[in-house]
Amino acid sequence: MTRTQSLTARQGRTLRALMDTYLPALRRGDDPHGFFALSASRVGAVTAAEDMIAGLPDAERTGLLELLDKLAFFRRLERAPLRVREAALRAVARDPRAAKGLDAVRRLALMLGYALPGEDGVNPFWKQFAYAGPAHAGGAGQRDLHTTQPPDGAALHADVVIVGSGAGGGVIAGELAAQGFRVTVLDMGRHFADAELGKSELWAYRNLYWRGGFTTTVDGNVSLIAGQAVGGGTVGNWMNCVRTPAAVRREWAKAGLSGVETPEFDADMTAVLARIGANNECSDWNGTHQRMIDGAMRLGYSFKRAYRNADPQLHDPQHAGHCGFGDPTGSKQSTAKTYLKDAQANGAVIIEGAKARRILTENGVARGVEVTLTTGEGKTRHFTVHAPQVVVAGGALETPALLLRSGLGGPVVGDYLRLHPCGALAGLFDDDQRNWWGATQGAIVDEFEGRTDGYGFLIETIQFTTGLYAVAAPWFNAADHKERMAQMANAVSLIHLTRDHGHGRVTIDDGGEPVTTYSVTDPIDLENYWLGQATVARILAAGGAHTIYPLTDRAEPWRRGENLEAALAEWRTLPIGHGGHPIFSAHQMGTARMGLNPQTSVAQPTGELHDVQGVWIGDTSAFPTSSGANPMISVMALARRTARFIAQRASAGRPST
Repeated sequence: MTRTQSLTARQGRTLRALMDTYLPALRRGDDPHGFFALSASRVGAVTAAEDMIAGLPDAERTGLLELLDKLAFFRRLERAPLRVREAALRAVARDPRAAKGLDAVRRLALMLGYALPGEDGVNPFWKQFAYAGPAHAGGAGQRDLHTTQPPDGAALHADVVIVGSGAGGGVIAGELAAQGFRVTVLDMGRHFADAELGKSELWAYRNLYWRGGFTTTVDGNVSLIAGQAVGGGTVGNWMNCVRTPAAVRREWAKAGLSGVETPEFDADMTAVLARIGANNECSDWNGTHQRMIDGAMRLGYSFKRAYRNADPQLHDPQHAGHCGFGDPTGSKQSTAKTYLKDAQANGAVIIEGAKARRILTENGVARGVEVTLTTGEGKTRHFTVHAPQVVVAGGALETPALLLRSGLGGPVVGDYLRLHPCGALAGLFDDDQRNWWGATQGAIVDEFEGRTDGYGFLIETIQFTTGLYAVAAPWFNAADHKERMAQMANAVSLIHLTRDHGHGRVTIDDGGEPVTTYSVTDPIDLENYWLGQATVARILAAGGAHTIYPLTDRAEPWRRGENLEAALAEWRTLPIGHGGHPIFSAHQMGTARMGLNPQTSVAQPTGELHDVQGVWIGDTSAFPTSSGANPMISVMALARRTARFIAQRASAGRPST
């Protein structure tokens, strides 16, 4: 940290006073693990926060430092009773600008306080949860792939350049390289060996995810999380392998995607499932799964064991629950371990830390990509990849931004953003659920899938995370929140994932970076959201929960013996999104969708842009509508289909031998 980036001593003391107010030490007569006696500063969260603030973009850092300067008086309250400190913060938070800054400090205190590993790899708070953390699993220290970083000003040549290496781009790379095409793959993220993965929740957010983890849409309605690594989202996702529902395939066929409703697409799905080793042998059920299934069975709801792309020989339930942090065991069969490995075996070049700035075209034909590369030392280089075929597969947030920066794709680039908006409820049970053990998603309640003309919702489990859980848990005051966190071992959190009929949009800012807006307003989506929330509550209650709470401080929890339907009606009076029930999304789709009409779609049903020959969409952006289920298998199968069309076009342009 440089001198100009460092907090002053006064700012540091103010930060400590604030963080120790949000995560304070409390006196409790019965505190066998010392949980209540710990504070943010005692677990090292304040020092870590100073480092994080130093690394923020200039505008964000400046804003936080200004807030700390204005709250310099607060350090004098450091030893005042907690109620006095909280009253002072409530008074300051009447200013909306100050409230936003204070919320950022609160989130820092909770995320770092509960997720930051100690020198031994274990956070002192974790003893309360009987949680050892994502301890080292002894995975391979050698990386699966060899990545390169070209020199500044380099001009590379390929038959196909692929922007993005995730579920879509990785498959296309593997398929085309196997046919002898010269393939170059670019990815903004980094490549890691197994032994480098799964270090901690915080490490994962910083190294495997877009913009460092959860990022809120500009309207404040949705918290987005997307993968950013060599292997894309397949490195950090929860491994749920779901075939595209029949109703969705019929809908896509009506949009012009020939073959997706036929055995040909079944063969594509079967092929990708086989290559990534999808099976249900490794779908362990921890307490969360059992409680969800108990409730579903008592209510007569259908459910199924999930298929996951896990290698049974390497699968370890002690570590499987941390797969969202990256899999240090090597069991997760990401594209880095499958299709990209295949591609490199057939000569593909993989470049990490590479951001495509602009697609090059000439007379309506693709010519390549201009790239900015950031080295591991943080230095910047620029180079060009010349290729007659360009595949855009950077994810449904970055793909439209690249097209918009390039002036390509027509009038609806970035529109029709689908997110599978997820709501969540948490239930408290009488016993430790050991939710850190076993598969993250080992079962799915599918009773309401496609309930209204193909649109409905799924009920799924989520990953055990101490930091995210702390940030998401309702905040009434510090003592209440800490009491709630003390019961985390007994908590079961379930999500309802809506197949959205409505949509949002991705645009770009003055720097050409993605800006996302989304709100749940479509009547079908509203009905499915509220029914999804009610269904989760009923499952938790039927499964034995004694308390159920939504993730908002504006709603009172339900407790056993109270009228659940009355509680649901009360919760329904709050908005969905900003100021009410939080929405999360790990599935972004549709922003460069395929279709027949250039006025309502970006690409032809083959995946090639309507307005430029040789530019193809190879990720979830291409979905005509939302997939209605975890999209990994859908995008991989569509990518295999698109690869056939690219091969036909590229072969036609090859010189005869």
